[in-house]
Amino acid sequence: MINVGIVGASGYSGRELLDILLSHPQIRVTYVGAHNTTGSLTELWPELSGRTRLYCEKYSLQSAVEKCDLVFLAVPHTSSMAITPELLRAGIKVIDLSGDYRLKSKKIYKEWYGASHTDASNIRKAVYGLPELYRKKKKKAKLLTNPG
Repeated sequence: MINVGIVGASGYSGRELLDILLSHPQIRVTYVGAHNTTGSLTELWPELSGRTRLYCEKYSLQSAVEKCDLVFLAVPHTSSMAITPELLRAGIKVIDLSGDYRLKSKKIYKEWYGASHTDASNIRKAVYGLPELYRKKKKKAKLLTNPG
């Protein structure tokens, strides 16, 4: 079993991801966090009643590190670049659903997203999660960026 966390579970992408992961036979969702929303997941998403007793807590690096082997980031663009470095330093693998690590160039990132990228080291290390092109690299990746 892989212990997995989701940061940003109160948004649409996080909610859909949670639904998929709760049904996955090799994954145990052990942490759910968000920046602005807390509470029982069944209160946030009544259709999850009977499927989970998880609680969405305010994002905490310490909680994520203690409970997870891997964390999905389902947060808005520019948010994951603040979270990713600290998770990677703690030895947690990251799959980012935002666009923060899809592009390898800070300059091109700024052109497309209108913001400066603040994580120069990891933007170059991220592996784009397209299996048809990067299957071998994905297996060893510590930071995987999901196609959008």
